[in-house]
Amino acid sequence: MIRVGELRGLLLSALGAAQGGAGVRVGRRLEHHSQCVAVSELLRGKLCEELARRRARQVQPGELLYHMGEPARSVYLIRGGLIKTAMVSPGGQELTLRIHKTGDILGELCLCVDERREQAVALEESEVVEIPLDLLLSRLRQDPQAALDFATAATAHLLQTYQRLQSLSVEPAMSRLTRTLLELASQVGEPTILGTQIAHHITQEELARLIGARREVVSSLLNQLRKAGFISYSRRGFIVIDSQALGDLLNTISQH
Repeated sequence: MIRVGELRGLLLSALGAAQGGAGVRVGRRLEHHSQCVAVSELLRGKLCEELARRRARQVQPGELLYHMGEPARSVYLIRGGLIKTAMVSPGGQELTLRIHKTGDILGELCLCVDERREQAVALEESEVVEIPLDLLLSRLRQDPQAALDFATAATAHLLQTYQRLQSLSVEPAMSRLTRTLLELASQVGEPTILGTQIAHHITQEELARLIGARREVVSSLLNQLRKAGFISYSRRGFIVIDSQALGDLLNTISQH
């Protein structure tokens, strides 16, 4: 199990360089500006069109997109798939910082430092487009409003990081798991007649890295939620949640 002190160390090291990731909803190709709303809001002009023409890179499950400590010269747009960013402590303990879906931009911590403060790993077969850092910075310098938008997003992401640090420090494991399931449902969920299905296979080991607990603890908590009717599993093994019930549970735990 990752100790709270170790979690704090991992997160605090990220806080000094935290920047906001921009989410965009796109398909396998960026054919229209309307498909990359957040990118065009953040990096207006012809950069959106240029992204559509850039060659994509295929990343296989388990493959590292970049490593901690290596030079940082670009950010990445996910055209398809699922990629996580994580930090690894000197003792080898891994903390998943964020799971990025199709349309997200990742690797933006490089705007503050010259090296990667995190690593990025594909959770499933993914397709990414690399955006050179000099191209990004050029656009921000040319467009003050885009720079302001970026700063606003960075501040919001910094707040989220502080809130997560607080959660990992004081909340019980059930509360952290419930909150994480609700976040995943909001980010990558699809409505079904049984509830909101988390439309990617997130393993128990990955959930454990997200909430800072042992896999066995996550397995036990998931069983409790399933028996209570708060979650179920689809035929493909995806988690389906009752958002209202989980939200009520989280509120109840928070009040005690």
